[in-house]
Amino acid sequence: KVSFLRSVVVSHAGGHRMIPIKATLLFSNAFAILNEERFLKKYGITMSAVASAASSDFYTTGRESQSTIKAQVAGFLHACSYLRVPLIFANALVIVVKALFG
Repeated sequence: KVSFLRSVVVSHAGGHRMIPIKATLLFSNAFAILNEERFLKKYGITMSAVASAASSDFYTTGRESQSTIKAQVAGFLHACSYLRVPLIFANALVIVVKALFG
């Protein structure tokens, strides 16, 4: 099993296979640390802001509003906050692999 990891990380083609994995990990880390109350609130991209806008649409028009891009982004960023614990283990794994195999 160690030889497989070594071949993936050390070989020239294996190094290129790690680029999308590291990029995904980097973006996941960036999305997971965004704080809704401090950073996203000033742009109105919080779950509470989206929920209040949807409920006001329901009461004024009598039907539920369709999801907007802003609501989808808010939902995505809210879901990414649950990735914090798995990201700790993924980051630790990448650190160990990079420390062992360069």
